[in-house]
Amino acid sequence: MLHWSMEHCPIKMYKGKFKLITGLGSKDKNKVKDLVLVWMKAGADIFDTSIDVMPYIQSEAIKAGFDLNKYTFCVSIPVKGDIHGKKAKIIKEKCTLCNQCKNVCIDCAINPPEIDKLRCIGCSRCQKVCGYNAIEIYDDEIEFDEFLKKDVKLDMVEVHISIKDIEKIKNDYKKIIDKLKNINCIMSVCLNRNYFSNETVKELLFELKEITKDKPFIVQADGNSMNGGSEDLSSTIETIAFGNFVKNLGYDVVLSGGTNEYSAKLANEINLDCSIGYGSFARKMTEAKEEKEALKIASDFVKRTKSLLNAKQC
Repeated sequence: MLHWSMEHCPIKMYKGKFKLITGLGSKDKNKVKDLVLVWMKAGADIFDTSIDVMPYIQSEAIKAGFDLNKYTFCVSIPVKGDIHGKKAKIIKEKCTLCNQCKNVCIDCAINPPEIDKLRCIGCSRCQKVCGYNAIEIYDDEIEFDEFLKKDVKLDMVEVHISIKDIEKIKNDYKKIIDKLKNINCIMSVCLNRNYFSNETVKELLFELKEITKDKPFIVQADGNSMNGGSEDLSSTIETIAFGNFVKNLGYDVVLSGGTNEYSAKLANEINLDCSIGYGSFARKMTEAKEEKEALKIASDFVKRTKSLLNAKQC
């Protein structure tokens, strides 16, 4: 496996950076590949994908002439129970083919009574609108050990920890750290405040930083999880507030969850020194667009975001 060298790119690179989040649950290799290549051309810095698609993405990027050393590659791992590690399935005996679930799916994964497991990101929107209890949300299987055997450039591992069980979070996180003890990478934890008070967040991050030991440690502040598809101001306010709270605890921060066109502007206005990760909002910007149009949209958005964050390339 290829590894990132801290000598070439210090941890401060995670200030003012543009991160593309393709979705931990998104395993449609060609769809994710097309998305990543557009945003690589557009100047995005960090690419966060599932372990299932990362090897393919990197091989395709090399074929397309990209130098992988100019980008940061992150894989996301959920502790069991975190929403980012979920999938949905339809109980066919209960399904009435009303298409309510299909209409709210942001990743076009549903064609009742079937759900495309490769596209489903487990957001649970479908379950919430189903009036017949015909949709089940379950934990997906993550083959992290097998991934670590592959020849992949791994710069960062992000652990999603938004569940109520604090002891389980710490135990699962330690197991992941143990698997990475001989790998030179950055550790990131992604959490929101749905289950945690401010004091719990403070204590939990301190303990996880201690478990991380000598690896660089950053926090992805997931203010409004899986709501970046919304283009309103209220969608991103919690993201900014939570990111500012975490930053004041002394951690390098990446904003996520509910990030949209307002996020960088708000961060700039309150002097929040951070990077921003865009998921469904960025994906919607370029999907179903011709390559030339998609590239212009993405390039303009990356440039505007970095300008507002006063980005400094490492």
